[in-house]
Amino acid sequence: MRRAAIARNIKWSTPTNWGDLEITINLSKPEKDPRDIAAAGAAKNTGEKYPACQLCIENEGYPGRSAAADGGAHPARQNLRIIPISLNGERWGFQYSPYAYFNEHCIAMSSEHRPMHVDRKSLTCLLDFVDLFPHYFIGSNADLPIVGGSILSHDHFQGGAHEFPMMHAAEVSQFSVPGFDGVTGAVLQWPLSVLRLRSHDRAQLLDAAEKIILAWREWTDESVGVVAHTADGVAHNTVTPVIRRVDSRGNAGGEIYEAYLALRCNITTDEHPLGVFHPHAEYHHIKKENIGLIEVMGLAILPPRLVPELGAVREHLLAAKADASYDLAGALEGDNLCRSHAAWAEDVYARRADELTADNAIDILHEEVGVVFGHVLDNAGVFKWDEAGRAAQQRFIDSL
Repeated sequence: MRRAAIARNIKWSTPTNWGDLEITINLSKPEKDPRDIAAAGAAKNTGEKYPACQLCIENEGYPGRSAAADGGAHPARQNLRIIPISLNGERWGFQYSPYAYFNEHCIAMSSEHRPMHVDRKSLTCLLDFVDLFPHYFIGSNADLPIVGGSILSHDHFQGGAHEFPMMHAAEVSQFSVPGFDGVTGAVLQWPLSVLRLRSHDRAQLLDAAEKIILAWREWTDESVGVVAHTADGVAHNTVTPVIRRVDSRGNAGGEIYEAYLALRCNITTDEHPLGVFHPHAEYHHIKKENIGLIEVMGLAILPPRLVPELGAVREHLLAAKADASYDLAGALEGDNLCRSHAAWAEDVYARRADELTADNAIDILHEEVGVVFGHVLDNAGVFKWDEAGRAAQQRFIDSL
């Protein structure tokens, strides 16, 4: 753990219609293009690289290699120690994340370098994990490009001792899953389309969750843009699952199993070539990467470039506040650090110029970044919070 680097990360929370969202600018994690993530996930493992990726257990103690070496650059991991654990009868490893997005942020990785998958086996692994570590949540990124995490090529989970905004979302309705009387379902008031299941019976929870996942993988509702399979046979629906154990008051470590199933669809269109249910282009100046497991739950992981960029925007806004003749639009467009933020920054200034000061300008920009993150999460929701979206979600629930 590089604690000094982690301590420099910038964190704040922003009130939104969905509650207080958690925002971080992670200064040690590089920004990735969604297309590069998809390409890496689809790449075949030829066995020529060692370790095959940064999640392989062979990273323990690895001295690293340069960009000029065979297989390309790979960071050193001499101080990494991996704890062996067993999930679903298989050998897995347990380590703490070098990026530490939250308290005790941990990673569980398969000993086998194999692609991500969300199915009964992975759900069983998640349940085994919370039986080993009842005080932790555990979740899996979705197993498809666009809606998956930043590494699709290696089967892994993320967990830790943290309660996310999604876990405090209000119930808007309850439902049952036929055949599973011991399971209670709820629709959460959350920008992504999340179904929460609760049960004292682990086996029933597993079966009910699997039933929902299998149903969702085949669900098409073109009225809201959801397409399970395109004509070429490519699958587009999957789920981001999160599991934890709670007591009757919702505190971690109890006897009640809780599963959150965020419904995802990675369909693309000419209007949204990077994904219909992905951050839309107007928000790419803040967030362009995939909305993965951690962000599904309401914690934004934003790129380091935002520190100098927001700093430059701040200077232009304050200059405009000090001088009525200042060409704010021209200054923003003419500054390489600000150009992508120009329209957004002008809108912020139009709405909030009166309250801008040298002391609070960066705080105001941080608040507005949090609002953008709320819009990004709304983009990722397959069933919107309008009449059409509510009706479409209910049709899917009724189909169960």
